[in-house]
Amino acid sequence: MTEIATASLRDAVDKVIEEHRQRRRPLAIWRDGKVVMLPPEEAKLPREERTPYGRQAP
Repeated sequence: MTEIATASLRDAVDKVIEEHRQRRRPLAIWRDGKVVMLPPEEAKLPREERTPYGRQAP
């Protein structure tokens, strides 16, 4: 059940990011303890670069 919920959440996030890119709107993200407005052309990260929630990339 957790895997299904996680996959659904990832799909929803992908959809929001894609909508922001299409509309050329910045995306608000959390980075280094702050909210950062990310330009739409930088908004999409490849899936392999994502880290599980609550963990930092090595």
